[in-house]
Amino acid sequence: MASFTSILQDIGKGFKKIFSVVVDAAVVAEPIVDTLFPGLASLYNTTVLAVANAENAAISAGAQNGTGVQKLALVVASIESSFNAYAKANGLAAPTTATIEAYVNAVVASLNAIPNTAA
Repeated sequence: MASFTSILQDIGKGFKKIFSVVVDAAVVAEPIVDTLFPGLASLYNTTVLAVANAENAAISAGAQNGTGVQKLALVVASIESSFNAYAKANGLAAPTTATIEAYVNAVVASLNAIPNTAA
């Protein structure tokens, strides 16, 4: 039987691997986002970090699968003020929750579209 310490080490390695993949995807996507949508890279990176944190929170809770709605709510709550600031700075109307959710889903789709380079 595995010791408690080795189980925690395995969980820690899993966190590191998942976070590494998300960060690697963001590093690839950031220059593309910044080129196509100047000034959006900061909000994009904030969103990527919020997505990674939501994934890690779900893993910590032992609920990796079937928590999409909860993870989306965490990310939206995390980036809402940044999204509102971006909208205001760029002369856009205050976004609705549905608009922020659509944006988060698009960011997640962009991350999922980048091939996983981690072993």
